[in-house]
Amino acid sequence: MTEPSQAEDLIDWLGSCTKDPIAFVLGAFPWGEEGPLKDEHPDPWQLDILQQIKSGIIDLNTAIKIAVASGHGIGKSTLVAWIILWGFTTLPDTRGRVTAGTETQLKTTTWAELGKWFNLFIGKDHFVLSATSLRSKDPERDQTWRIDMVPWSESNPQAFAGMHNKGRRIIYIFDEGSTISDIIYETAEGALTDKDTEIIWCVFGNPTKNSGRFRELFPGQRFNFGWQTRSIDSRTVAITNKQDIQNKIDLYGDDSDYVRIR
Repeated sequence: MTEPSQAEDLIDWLGSCTKDPIAFVLGAFPWGEEGPLKDEHPDPWQLDILQQIKSGIIDLNTAIKIAVASGHGIGKSTLVAWIILWGFTTLPDTRGRVTAGTETQLKTTTWAELGKWFNLFIGKDHFVLSATSLRSKDPERDQTWRIDMVPWSESNPQAFAGMHNKGRRIIYIFDEGSTISDIIYETAEGALTDKDTEIIWCVFGNPTKNSGRFRELFPGQRFNFGWQTRSIDSRTVAITNKQDIQNKIDLYGDDSDYVRIR
């Protein structure tokens, strides 16, 4: 895929990436240029998840549901930002909701990381990122073409109901999914019923709990059906601090719960 070089080609290029999140990520940001991405590149595990999404788009009547359990510092929030920007900008009238384990984490980590990558995105002038939403600049579509940041609450699970967008695309992102209440999963699951619709639901988190819906998405558990799952060891990811990881292994022990979880 050739990176777009002319502003007038941007919309056509985004359209060409509608079903190819890898091409989007490789072309939408200034990799290798002077600046924050000069010596950066996507990690293989991130590209693997993007490939899973790409492969799943073929069947519009089977939701793409991906759950990733991992240690710390592997670039989860970065991948979340890429998925949001790809999914939102390459198909008009995409709708979605993003939440995280706590409202503070949602605002200061998940949404902040989206802001970082939005500012690096070659198409940012065509969209609006606010403190609570990513939406079209077209005032006639700012309610139909948007992704919202929604803190979850057990007392208001209906904030995750009613997400219908028949014939288009729906995106749900749960960051730090192990600390999100089961009722939020249940409500979201019930909302994703549109046929002939691209439905993409990605859940990321540290395996900090041995019970609950996030745990039960994985093989051998009650709610695994329909979910593609991955477990990522922080030691295998290029961007992690290997010395710090080894220090913690030496301190707690390789077989400790701390090391297995974190």
